[in-house]
Amino acid sequence: MIRDLIKSITKKEWRFLIIITLFVIFLTTLPYLYGWYQTPENYTYTGLHSLTPGDIHVYFSWIESIKQGNLFIENLYTSEPQARVMLNIFWSSVGLFAKFTGLSNIIAFHVSRIILIPFFLFLLYLVASYFWQNKIWRKICFIFLTFASGLGFAISGLINDSVYRKVWYNWPLDLWAPENNNLLTMFQSPHLILSVIFLILVFFLMFFSFDKNKIKYSLAAGIIALLLFEFHPFHAPTIFAVLGAYALVQFIIHKKIIFSYLKHLLIFSAISLPSILYWLWLMRSDYMTQIRAYQNICLTPSLWVTAFSYGFILILAILAIFALIKKNKLNNLNIFLITWLIVQFALLYSPFNFQRRMMQGLQIPMILLAVIGLNYIYCYLKARLPAEKFDFWVSNKYLAVILFVLLFGSSHIFNWVREFSVVVNKTQPVLYISNDTTAAFDWLKQNTQPSQVILTDFYNGNLIPGRIGHKIFLGHGVETLFFNSKFEQVNWFFSNNNLDDKKKLFLENNNISYILYTGQTRNLGDFQPSKKNYLQQVFQKGELEIYKVK
Repeated sequence: MIRDLIKSITKKEWRFLIIITLFVIFLTTLPYLYGWYQTPENYTYTGLHSLTPGDIHVYFSWIESIKQGNLFIENLYTSEPQARVMLNIFWSSVGLFAKFTGLSNIIAFHVSRIILIPFFLFLLYLVASYFWQNKIWRKICFIFLTFASGLGFAISGLINDSVYRKVWYNWPLDLWAPENNNLLTMFQSPHLILSVIFLILVFFLMFFSFDKNKIKYSLAAGIIALLLFEFHPFHAPTIFAVLGAYALVQFIIHKKIIFSYLKHLLIFSAISLPSILYWLWLMRSDYMTQIRAYQNICLTPSLWVTAFSYGFILILAILAIFALIKKNKLNNLNIFLITWLIVQFALLYSPFNFQRRMMQGLQIPMILLAVIGLNYIYCYLKARLPAEKFDFWVSNKYLAVILFVLLFGSSHIFNWVREFSVVVNKTQPVLYISNDTTAAFDWLKQNTQPSQVILTDFYNGNLIPGRIGHKIFLGHGVETLFFNSKFEQVNWFFSNNNLDDKKKLFLENNNISYILYTGQTRNLGDFQPSKKNYLQQVFQKGELEIYKVK
């Protein structure tokens, strides 16, 4: 089947696909290149963007951990003793790639992202080809899968800054969440790209196994899911819920249990089960995994915000569902798409604390249905409008491009304008670190052991593990165990210049070996490390000072 789909793609379509792929690589890489180009004098570019930069340092730390010769990843964002039990095959692969090529963590990260983009877009074109034999509608479907976004930009002004600060996750998803649409996914991280690739493959291979009753499809889907769940387990509830719901719908339609469906579900579950058992074992036996999971709060915005975050894509998808029901075109494939959309959308408001993580991949069935809805409108207008009006208002490709940009691309324009503006105005400190800070990091890497814990402010604590692979006391809202408590402890430590007995006990109890004293820690209060007999200054450059705990 896949071979037939590939054969159906003409040379003209291949050229179109190559052009779009090169454009997407350019579009998703340009903000990073511009950020690097605009690096101020005496500063270093971190290789990040302004959407959700905090998590990327965690990925850098995992790459660094693998480069240092570790098979299992250690959480460098917390000071507690821990066993190396977390295996992540994706980031281990990127880490080995960086190690053997000699690339920096930042470059290895982006090279991996760029390498995966062509595979992702090729798969999206195959999906579009499976649904549309007509070459024009095939391309339209692919363009929607690649570039379509919501209307978050239109409502961003309604959510004022005070509300945004109090309930940050209520901000429109298409303006910051990489799970919302495929272009943001390709802009954000390589592991998200691969997880969507695997998600699409799992769903369609399982549909083929149901529809054609061939074990080879459920076997392949199980192997892919085994890999997917190992490095991105958030998709497990989505996949099992959608597949189970689809089987149940078919049982209701046929008024009987279809045992071939159960057979393929059993094969799929048996093959993918080891990865699920691995994470369940970690959740039961590893306190670090338990606390990280507890702190990993990713809530979905209010329903109306989510709806605007998909905009006309969601409206067209709903129209398609009604049109398919009205025209009695509910074949198995359409039923599968509708089930996928409804079940995954419902999971966004499930009791899981990682609701938003299950959003990834939702855009696939939504857009496939949306294009069906768009085709329904096209055929409806063609049958009712005079030829002249139809050619101008509907069949006018220039007007179509303008409408697509306005209705489905406004949030992307907002996002990219914001990326360039924060670089020009230097309004995002996460984009650049001073050369003095870089020198301090280099000193720590060369003169301390990775197991020695460093105490510093939250901002620099977020950078250190990914830059030099050393442990810190506070640095990330999820990875740092007991984050809220430690955040308050850091503020307490640097806020005053007394209580030295308690502070010495604090340093000892948390195995802290070094203090990185920065402008941020200085702003927390009047703590004066140079006057403490239990601290020894070992480095100083500019406003950066490093103290060894005696």
